[in-house]
Amino acid sequence: VMGERTQSTETKIRRDIPLGDLYNFCSGVAEVADDIIGESGGILLPRGTPLSSLAASIDKIEAKLRRSNIHVLPVVLPGTSDLKDLEDYLKVADPAVVPLEPELARQTVSQVEDVFGRIKQGQCTTEDVRNLADQGRTLARRISGAPQLMFCLGQVRNWDEYTSVHSLNVALLSSFLAERLYPGRTELAEFMAIGGILHDLGKARVPLEVLNKPGKLTDGEFAVMKRHPELGEELAASNGITDRRSLEVIRRHHERYNGGGYPDNMNGTAISIEARIAAVADVFDALTAKRVYKNPMPSREAMSVMTGAMSTHFDPDVMRVLLLSIGIYPSGSLVELSDGSVGTVVGAYGKDLVRPKVAISLDRFGNRLTEKKLIDLSEERELFVKRALPSDDKDKLAF
Repeated sequence: VMGERTQSTETKIRRDIPLGDLYNFCSGVAEVADDIIGESGGILLPRGTPLSSLAASIDKIEAKLRRSNIHVLPVVLPGTSDLKDLEDYLKVADPAVVPLEPELARQTVSQVEDVFGRIKQGQCTTEDVRNLADQGRTLARRISGAPQLMFCLGQVRNWDEYTSVHSLNVALLSSFLAERLYPGRTELAEFMAIGGILHDLGKARVPLEVLNKPGKLTDGEFAVMKRHPELGEELAASNGITDRRSLEVIRRHHERYNGGGYPDNMNGTAISIEARIAAVADVFDALTAKRVYKNPMPSREAMSVMTGAMSTHFDPDVMRVLLLSIGIYPSGSLVELSDGSVGTVVGAYGKDLVRPKVAISLDRFGNRLTEKKLIDLSEERELFVKRALPSDDKDKLAF
């Protein structure tokens, strides 16, 4: 979900340019990456020099570099991604990429915050909780079948309100996964969204010093935290939430497929499918969210963790759907294509995990495109993703 709170992010993309190609980069935005030292120890080109400033004397500079036995020039390209501009472009180029209105997301986040605050103050009413559940139904209807949900989730995570944004994301992702697992069962998707919105309701009864503690919880603190699914179920049930599927999500989203979860230490298919879906959505969003005590984990790394060390925690069928939805190159990833151009992944569509749709922002020579170009790599057999760029590292991106 993108809107007023999205920001521009800048990533320095490092690349080694053969001297024979230098002239082609002089019309772009490339800068010299490092001080270029000659054989005598003097600086031939200082770090940060724009290649555009060298265009008039490129032949002399190339000859000087070759005399110093330098045959490639390290440069950096600013891979700036203005998410608001990207949103505006995609609304025209591919409307399916933006399936959820920013205002609906903001309204939901505000509503979750309000209900949590009322619970803490002892002022929450049945109407408050039921209205929040209705918001879950609305979300489910808006995103039903939308192929680019993952792109939207990435933008919501830029917002500051962790608990409420997490509730929104779990609702969206749970509903989306249910729709993919059981196409056409819109009622299930709706109840998954309701359960997702309310799944952490019990945390409103957890002391903030435990909820937001930067370090490891003590055994006593963890025991308090582990009560939130039961507390949430009690709060929901006492405030008019009666559907079993939504209550299953609230109570059992911390159960593990191989056992050892809480509060009931269930395992396998004894855990309802609703809870198994929510468990995947909950952990994926928690890993990829920024918290006071941790930095966000890139989606690709989160998938690696979940399919690796944590693989036995989750229903493999649900994990398979998540992988197909995210793709090998998650939406929002910065990638370099085989021709040297750079762009942002906007979705894989489940057709071909290694051939997503990419919005190109820099051409092969580092020129910024005045208008982004959307390429579906599943239909461009001559092009492919050469590598994903570590866009979370703004200072030390190595090629």
